[in-house]
Amino acid sequence: MRLKSLLNPKSFSHRKTGDRHRDSREWKQAAAAYRKHLVSYPDDAAIWIQLGHALKESGDLAAAEQAYDRSVSAAPNEPEGRVHLAHVLKRQGKHTEALQSFRGASRAGADDLGDEIGMLMKVVQSDLPLTKAKNVYLFSLQDMFFYLGVHSTMSGIQRVQAGITLALMEMPDVDVGFILTDFSELLENGSFWLMQNSDVKAMIEYAASAQVDHSRLRKLLAACEHSATPVFAGTDNTIVLSGAFWGLNNTIDRYLPAKRAGARLAAYIYDIIPISHPEFCEAELTREFITGIGELCLICDYILTISDYTRTILDKFLAENGVRKVPTATVPLAHSLTGPPGDIQVWPKSMQKLRGREFVTYVSTIEGRKNHAYVVNVWRKLIEQGVDVPDLVFVGRKGWRINGLLDLLDGTRNLGGRVHIVHDLTDAELNAVYENSLFTVFTSFVEGWGLPVGESLLHHIPCVASDTSSIPEVGGDFVDYVDPESIQTGVDVIGRMITDRAYLGSRKQNIVDNFKPRGWDDVARLFVEQMKAHADLPIAPALLPTLAEGLQFRPGDLREIRAALIGYITTPSRLMIAENFYGPERWGAWMRGRYGEISFQTSLPEGTAITAYVGLNAAPWCNACHTTLYFAGRRGAEARAIPGVEIEENGLFRLSGEVGPDGVCRVAIDVEGDYELPLGEPRDFVLGLTGIGYARRSNLEARADLLESFTFGAASTAPISAG
Repeated sequence: MRLKSLLNPKSFSHRKTGDRHRDSREWKQAAAAYRKHLVSYPDDAAIWIQLGHALKESGDLAAAEQAYDRSVSAAPNEPEGRVHLAHVLKRQGKHTEALQSFRGASRAGADDLGDEIGMLMKVVQSDLPLTKAKNVYLFSLQDMFFYLGVHSTMSGIQRVQAGITLALMEMPDVDVGFILTDFSELLENGSFWLMQNSDVKAMIEYAASAQVDHSRLRKLLAACEHSATPVFAGTDNTIVLSGAFWGLNNTIDRYLPAKRAGARLAAYIYDIIPISHPEFCEAELTREFITGIGELCLICDYILTISDYTRTILDKFLAENGVRKVPTATVPLAHSLTGPPGDIQVWPKSMQKLRGREFVTYVSTIEGRKNHAYVVNVWRKLIEQGVDVPDLVFVGRKGWRINGLLDLLDGTRNLGGRVHIVHDLTDAELNAVYENSLFTVFTSFVEGWGLPVGESLLHHIPCVASDTSSIPEVGGDFVDYVDPESIQTGVDVIGRMITDRAYLGSRKQNIVDNFKPRGWDDVARLFVEQMKAHADLPIAPALLPTLAEGLQFRPGDLREIRAALIGYITTPSRLMIAENFYGPERWGAWMRGRYGEISFQTSLPEGTAITAYVGLNAAPWCNACHTTLYFAGRRGAEARAIPGVEIEENGLFRLSGEVGPDGVCRVAIDVEGDYELPLGEPRDFVLGLTGIGYARRSNLEARADLLESFTFGAASTAPISAG
């Protein structure tokens, strides 16, 4: 954006002269003319920028820096001067100052600075001060940032995180910070990016505002990242995973180094539906969720849940599957939206033809678990009985397992035009939909909470909901309940709400008179109380997964998608390599950089002589490198390649040593020599792990089985089991 001059029409002479010399590339003459102009008009930010350009082109970078700096002083809220200042600082090798100037420009609204900031952060990483996190409680918002980078509106989990985050910021007696995992690949293990609370607040408030422009939202997300400072989390810190712990760059391995450094780790769990009801979830989600919950329970200190139902079913599941007992407690959710108050309403453009007409609303992602087909079939039955039914509005994005519903709607032409599907509504639009609904429905088979039920009550709108799982905890006596397996109960209950308006009015009045909503400040206060209560418990050790003697661990197996993966809960084997390897691929996993460790628990006594077998893949650019394998912290021989294997392509190495203290083994891989990564490759790797196994040196049968498994691909750890 070009800054406007402060000149009046009579004062163009020096400026025009400067512009004429500039256009002729006569830089020294242009600079002299601009200086004369600025004597009379020292606050003309646009001409300070032009002076900076002229000085830069004439080779006087130091003077150009001063000119650009004066433009920033004259117009501190404009990004243009900051951008030019950053570029001239970068040309002078002042990378830290350039980074700060680019960050300031981004906060002021400049576009497309992410690459510049990212590159400078890599250059100045050694200059970034790494300090111990002063905040006692560090809430990770990594999954929220990942999600909002793709979507312009928040789903249920993001609403919860937003509500708790804003409420925590208003609590003067709580020492809390908000962190991201290392989006830049710059930080040491155990470190995070600590954001400025003011930046986070501005981003959340905009994301929950009446109208959200996604490009503007992404700028606010970037502003949070660009002003973040690196911190190290350890003793005296509690890291709280308040959202999705199974994906979106928020997986447990990113917190394991901090846990090993003495930090507590807590998680807020919404449900375990991918485990308890996998039939309602995609196989990939089930795999990721079970991977996450197994790893979480191995190292976390305590778990908070959003409902008593979720806590009860989680405790039962962990006990039945022999998982380490993790302390749990309930912090129930609020009934309110995270966004503008209910009186701030915007009628959705996608629902213009429904304005002034009666309709019933179902707010939820449209997926099989939510049981939308149940409501459609109830409407069909009522129509057959001659009931004049209102329109039915589904508010939510289309998800999975809904082919039957879509076929039903297609075959009935959306029940003759009575069914409408809308999505991506802002909170203000959703407020309008709730307020104008005759009543709402929520007939889900199973929930961890059931936020739309509470939202409906908050707007004093009656709700018909399932009588299952956690939903009665949300609705209490203010909701009319149905059996989600029985269409007839839906016909009876929903039919009464439609035809008996006196009854519907009485249910609404009961909500108005007696319903006391729980707000996010209540949730945040209870959250803090639970964190303080659990602070007196001994810190849980950062345990390692167990690798049984004679079995091979293959990272590629972790990418398998099966119908059930319960076996991984008790053996979360990915944590053997999580700290030093990139994510698993079908063939295995690449090691980060030049050094890595594979760490696992055994059942053998310390000092037991063992032989380990390690399968490695070499990247094409590692020809000049030398690799050494050894047992970290124990005496033993360096690894030797087993004869008959082409080491340059697929290496199988044999390593002799002893079991370490407490039955732990750590196999170290060290790479020396130069290598050059291909252009555009963002990761730094030279070796990849295809598999590892061990056996007592005296156990010849187990050693033979391991060799056979490496040769023919049998007898892996098989952490993924049926059932």
